[in-house]
Amino acid sequence: MTIRLRRLAVALALGAAIPVLPVIGSTAITAASAQANPEAASAAIEAFGNNAIAALSEPGLSAEQRTERFRALFHDGFDFDWISRFVLGRHWRAADESQRAAFRDAFDAYVVSTYSSRFSDYVAGTYSEQLAQSGQSKAFTTTGARSDSNDDRMAVVSGRMWRPDGPPVPLDFRVRVDGPTPKIIDIAIEGVSMAITQRSEFSSVIERSGINGLVTELNRRTEQATARNS
Repeated sequence: MTIRLRRLAVALALGAAIPVLPVIGSTAITAASAQANPEAASAAIEAFGNNAIAALSEPGLSAEQRTERFRALFHDGFDFDWISRFVLGRHWRAADESQRAAFRDAFDAYVVSTYSSRFSDYVAGTYSEQLAQSGQSKAFTTTGARSDSNDDRMAVVSGRMWRPDGPPVPLDFRVRVDGPTPKIIDIAIEGVSMAITQRSEFSSVIERSGINGLVTELNRRTEQATARNS
């Protein structure tokens, strides 16, 4: 998979996580039902994903408005605390509180600035038109769900993302279902875990430059993405 396609798939996954956006309206899938079984979590993710695509592709949105909507998807749909700890691994334990806070801020800004522009570029053009012409009723569909055999707090939800220039992209979401709302903690794209990939990349940077060096690098990438978006 190309880097561009991977980023688009992650962006869609962020969209799939949204529990509520005012412009979307409510959904019949409740947090309680999603917690009860993996199938309900699957239905919730599919509904949220397609509603999120509609929200982000709304005509007339400015770049700033799309970024803010995307920020809401990320904050509401993902367990950011869990992900932050996981991608730093053993380095999280070694970091002091100020370093953890600086990393969380830098990581948050990096994800929002990078993936919001990728996803907005993808859906802001003729994506909806092409989807309708293709005969597909949904941009994102789930294809199955199961309990995580290693952790009963988790479910694994499989799905696929439609794209106009190739076959659908297979996605697997690892979802926490033990809280008031389902929270995504990892996405595997064509079998490759994004959390593990990020952890490996960040670990390499930290070994060369320390945690402060990683924060500096993430801030640099955020500045580049923000400049491209302006």
